[in-house]
Amino acid sequence: RKRSIVLTIATRTGIKEPDNWSKFNLFMRNKSIFKKELHAYDYDELDQLIRQFRGLEANYNNSAKNTGTKAWYHATGIPKPNAN
Repeated sequence: RKRSIVLTIATRTGIKEPDNWSKFNLFMRNKSIFKKELHAYDYDELDQLIRQFRGLEANYNNSAKNTGTKAWYHATGIPKPNAN
């Protein structure tokens, strides 16, 4: 259940894509609280990871309110324009 919470938040915020685990695993190894993949977390460590992901989701939601941010483009589904 706790792993499911992490995966749900990661999917909502764009960290995990439905058919791609590599981006999510890279994020977990580099930026998660204990720097390991989700399956390696102990039951007690998952509480701290959930806390981190809830904070991440709050930041994402605040950023999604500002037009032109990466989170805004992801939340609205509008493709980001090319720099050309």
